[in-house]
Amino acid sequence: MLYITDNITEPANIGLGVNTNGHSITIRPDQDADRTITFTKLSDNTSPTGHFVIGYLGTGLTSDWSDANTIATSNVTIDGFAEGGSTKRLKFTNANTTHGSRVIVVVGACENTTIKNCIVENTTTNTNSPVAIVAVIRKGTAIDVAPKNLVLYNNTIICNISTVGMGIRITHSASSGTPSSKLTGFVCKNNEINAQRRILEMNYTNGGEISYNSINLAQPTTALLGYGIWTSTGCSGTFNINGNKFITLSIGGNETSGTLGQRAMSLGGSVTCNVFNNTFAGMERTGTATGSVNQTYVFFGCSGNIYNNTFYMPALTAPTVPGYYRAITLSYANPNIKNNIFISDEDALTNELIGSVTTGESDYNNFYLRAGNTKARIVSTYTTLADYQAANPTKDVHSKSKAVNFVSATDLSLTGTSIDDMDLAAPAIGSPVTTDIFGNARHTPNVYMGAHEPNNLNDTQTFIVTVPNGTQHVYIAGTFLGKSWDITTPFELTATANHNEFSGTFPAHSNVEYKYLCETGDWDYQEAVYEEGIPVQRTTNRTYAANDIVPIWYRVKSVTLNVSFEPTVGVPNQLFILSSINN
Repeated sequence: MLYITDNITEPANIGLGVNTNGHSITIRPDQDADRTITFTKLSDNTSPTGHFVIGYLGTGLTSDWSDANTIATSNVTIDGFAEGGSTKRLKFTNANTTHGSRVIVVVGACENTTIKNCIVENTTTNTNSPVAIVAVIRKGTAIDVAPKNLVLYNNTIICNISTVGMGIRITHSASSGTPSSKLTGFVCKNNEINAQRRILEMNYTNGGEISYNSINLAQPTTALLGYGIWTSTGCSGTFNINGNKFITLSIGGNETSGTLGQRAMSLGGSVTCNVFNNTFAGMERTGTATGSVNQTYVFFGCSGNIYNNTFYMPALTAPTVPGYYRAITLSYANPNIKNNIFISDEDALTNELIGSVTTGESDYNNFYLRAGNTKARIVSTYTTLADYQAANPTKDVHSKSKAVNFVSATDLSLTGTSIDDMDLAAPAIGSPVTTDIFGNARHTPNVYMGAHEPNNLNDTQTFIVTVPNGTQHVYIAGTFLGKSWDITTPFELTATANHNEFSGTFPAHSNVEYKYLCETGDWDYQEAVYEEGIPVQRTTNRTYAANDIVPIWYRVKSVTLNVSFEPTVGVPNQLFILSSINN
């Protein structure tokens, strides 16, 4: 256990290379107080680049790479919480004048490295690909090794001073050729990541979990291609990318020839990617660049699935810049696209919710072009959902086109009338989409489209009510799922075997408010209360009870009267009634 007892300024870079032989090393603050470690060396190392290098012998940082100095240093944990604490107290950073390429680096065959609850900030202005956290696969003369079980959890990761700054990078170093080893067991979860060019670049990585991260990519130039989550060279296996919030994805600059842009996710290669429960917001273009700028939330060029995500495309500040603007761009790929919400507010620039038609399954999506932009497209060239469905009769048969209410332009949680909106209901997919972006359970058989599941759309309640004599029909209106206070076509209860009793089971939450009616289309036909000497009054809203009693109706369309006669009187040929009915 290495306790950090004060702020530290390190003029030299540090290598931690030791065979831990099954034991562990934990670095953490000694108490619940802020501790900052600042590296100030101006020049790069001769061997592995980085300020704090795990897996390489310390004295070797000033000499050439060697197999002997590449030492698997396993079971290392850097924990920014003090014992019993719950605040990020430990910060690793550097001076902005340093070479500053990498703050924390894990090299070679290190197993079970965990960096959690820390602040890792690269403040350099250097443009030689600075990164906050790096993992390096190493192919030497006699070794070909990669880290295993690298976990980055609940950190604040920042690299937004340099114009090419990156948050996290998995890369390789080789004496010759390319490595055959790949990083396995990678988990990047619950981090806040802020960078200017790339958020997470993965090379030579075999699968992983990237989940519940908050991401801000603010790119100052159009001369470079910016990436959020990127499966780059040599990746394989299955990546589950879920629960991430893309809050900002902006690009600026004044270049006249810059023809690149941004991808919140760039997923390609021999991998399978499951993209689910993510929210995509904050796309923006600023500056005066006149080159062709392409922006997309998901650039998809592999196999996999895109399930239950929420995409919001705001109106861009600089809409005169050419180039495409899309939620999803398919690059020779045909994923399954189901249960997503797509909303575009772009009111001038050409934009597409999906750039082309997938040959995979596509259904139960909500496509809505809210701005009324004639240059907007649902999928490919189709301006309306109906046109798209007519041209592709097997695609999105059950999809909708409806406005959706979000909490804000960056918080895409459902709110208002979008909660309990049965038009947003879709069949549950099951594994891996068993929870929503907040960890709430996904229900069956129906879930909400998009990343947020605010409640259970499958809730039902059973109502039993005793009503006045002669009642022929009983209806119910209230805060029901799909029929909120609908008196035109309300739910109708069915008569039971018991006298004057009706019952029905309808979609509603346990906090449903409701009233009974004896006819449809007019609130005068609702239930009422009556006291001797006091005019009949409409009742207040009910809250759920297993058994209800309606003592009287406020108004009825007709009354059925039944009369019987004593045998001694006999049955008359004619019968009349004198009353106040119809005056």
